[in-house]
Amino acid sequence: MRQRPLLCAAIIPFAATALAVAAPVFAAGTSASGRQAVLAVIDQTFAAMVRHDAAAMRALLVPGAVFAVRKPDGTIKMERDEDFLQALATGKGEWRERIWSPKVLLGDGLAQVWAPYDFHLDGAFSHCGIDSFSLVRDGSGQWRISGIAYNVQTTGCPTGPKTRARSMATPGAKS
Repeated sequence: MRQRPLLCAAIIPFAATALAVAAPVFAAGTSASGRQAVLAVIDQTFAAMVRHDAAAMRALLVPGAVFAVRKPDGTIKMERDEDFLQALATGKGEWRERIWSPKVLLGDGLAQVWAPYDFHLDGAFSHCGIDSFSLVRDGSGQWRISGIAYNVQTTGCPTGPKTRARSMATPGAKS
């Protein structure tokens, strides 16, 4: 029975330290202006995709940025920034991607954005999934994307952001 107080004495300082370290990250994540600045980069990314504007997209990426795609069959495709930019520049059709209900974490020059998305090609629904953007603030203060990971879901996709948000909140929803 004497070991419980010793265990608590060991756990409490550890837990307090973990909270003290995590608190600045969570506090920074509540900054409305920081959140808006990060989400503006995501909006600019989608605008560049609509225009097939590789130069505008390049300005948003850290050189060497990587893209990880989890395909519907579970395989993972890794893509270099240059490959993505080439596909963007030579891609055909109207690309439209939209996210909603983004979760944004900010702290010490790093940001993470996680959000459900859907993608339309030439006005027709193509697929949906989750987008995960990793961003870093460079020496000039500009947020830039260092990596994008996303999954591609071709079946079971709700038809719009509201139904997608509801399905994400439903226990047992497909992910």
